Amino acid sequence: MNIISTHIEKIIETYTQDTYYEDMKKAIDFYVEKTGKMNEESEEYESRMNSFNDWFIFNYRLGDGSRIIDQYMLDQTLEDEISKSLHNVNYSLFLFQKINYRKQIVINDILHGKKFSLAKDNETIALVEDDLFIGRVVELNGQSYLLSGICLLPRNVFSILKKQSKKIRKLNNQQEEENFLLQLEHLKTKSLQYGHVEADKIFTFN
Repeated sequence: MNIISTHIEKIIETYTQDTYYEDMKKAIDFYVEKTGKMNEESEEYESRMNSFNDWFIFNYRLGDGSRIIDQYMLDQTLEDEISKSLHNVNYSLFLFQKINYRKQIVINDILHGKKFSLAKDNETIALVEDDLFIGRVVELNGQSYLLSGICLLPRNVFSILKKQSKKIRKLNNQQEEENFLLQLEHLKTKSLQYGHVEADKIFTFN
């Protein structure tokens, strides 16, 4: 995981300045438009910035349709295994299911109907069983790792999101999946703004 983290840190350092600075500004504007305003004083600010960084690297499309990660792989000489891992990051809605007998965290990929047992050396994760969250899993050398950009969602909307995930999965369209996950971040932001309203009244879909 240290290898992946090192590459992500290098990407953020390289592709948020100079000729890419304007792209980053456009990306932030788009992200805020889709997910809601960021408040630097909020307890959620750090986690939201981590989520933005991961989205900027792996999902944001530049003017030519490429992603930041695509540019990085063109600019760098990477080992095949690392290149494959960075190119195929799984962006999804997850549920922390349990810790198995091997002391590994097991998470369910609700959107894609998969299950992952995270590597024991995965960096510390501030999650507990039954946590529902948006995140990204990268697989390297047969091990699964969860990236730091995590957006926690209210647990009591699990059944609603599971049902909606099945509808999105049937579309078999990556862009629809990305739109859905950004929509969930927006609804999370909205639920924080309207804390007096039950989450299941906010997490609704037409």
